[in-house]
Amino acid sequence: MRTTISRAGWMVLATLAAGCAPVDPPTVEGSGQTAIPDSPITEREQYEGSIDPLAAEDHTEEPSPDVDGPIEGLAPRLDANMVIAGDEGTDVRVDATTACRNATGYSAGRPVNICVTEVDGKLVEYRTAEAYRAMKAAAARDGVYLQIVSGWRTMEQQRYLYNLYVSGRGNLAARPGYSNHQSGLALDLNASARGVYNWLANNGARFGFRRTVPSENWHWERPAGSQGTATGAGTNSDRCWSTTLGREMAPRACVQSRSDSRWYQCAYGLWRAGQGSQGACNGTFPLSAAPTPSTRPDVGNTCYSSTRQRDEQVGVCVQSRFDNYWYQCTRSGWVHSPTLPASGAVGTCTARHPL
Repeated sequence: MRTTISRAGWMVLATLAAGCAPVDPPTVEGSGQTAIPDSPITEREQYEGSIDPLAAEDHTEEPSPDVDGPIEGLAPRLDANMVIAGDEGTDVRVDATTACRNATGYSAGRPVNICVTEVDGKLVEYRTAEAYRAMKAAAARDGVYLQIVSGWRTMEQQRYLYNLYVSGRGNLAARPGYSNHQSGLALDLNASARGVYNWLANNGARFGFRRTVPSENWHWERPAGSQGTATGAGTNSDRCWSTTLGREMAPRACVQSRSDSRWYQCAYGLWRAGQGSQGACNGTFPLSAAPTPSTRPDVGNTCYSSTRQRDEQVGVCVQSRFDNYWYQCTRSGWVHSPTLPASGAVGTCTARHPL
């Protein structure tokens, strides 16, 4: 069901909210499009991130503007759809039925339903976009120019950044599913530009943005749980999404993961290592029960391709359906290189699979 709220409608809601209980934000469905194409977190990624106290550590230096990867055309541009009200032009409301597109975000490894829009050439969760645009307008009146360097990232892009990091080819990157940028609440801003950091330090909190990482003066976040609610697939607090089976699994279900052939059990919304490690299995699902079973060679010698829905040997190059870029399978996962497909990121492609 799609809910359209006009500017007048928002004024009515605001009037009601002033005189009685707060009005819950509407559930939205972004612009009638399918959700942004992406691949979900794997059982192994969710488990390993949940036991890593540094899973959310991200960036030791200010990221480059291309860190989010290509996003053109993935979501509507907010500039053409926003409504600005109020004497000072700081009350920004997004028509979420036309100005954003559904996506799957992640908070501490758990999928969350969000709706994203394009601002400053970056993808931004629509409630975060409202707050940012209001803040940007206020900063501009003070002669300070704000710009988003990094916004919301797809799972595919975060996985790519993490694989670059662990292979020694990129900046520090959070584990897939654990980056604060995947929740929709975090923005990296141009803090090194003239006047920007001092203005943010003095005014960011007025718009709900706070610096949350002491070593990153460019990283600003809104409070947890302040994302707008979006419809679409996701998971609740007790069930676990299985990439292997392509569906949510009940608590204590045991699944043999396609990502590493090991067994995992669902507990409190997260996969834990081991078959029966959290008590008796509430259903047992070996790889043979997966909808697209494959004969997997030795673990560490393959990468699972969401594009081809199968495991690929180390050395194989695949063009991704998510961003049309080429990647090569390495022992550290998929790695992108500008030289592909002419040559692989870490050696000659043993096979090439274009779209």
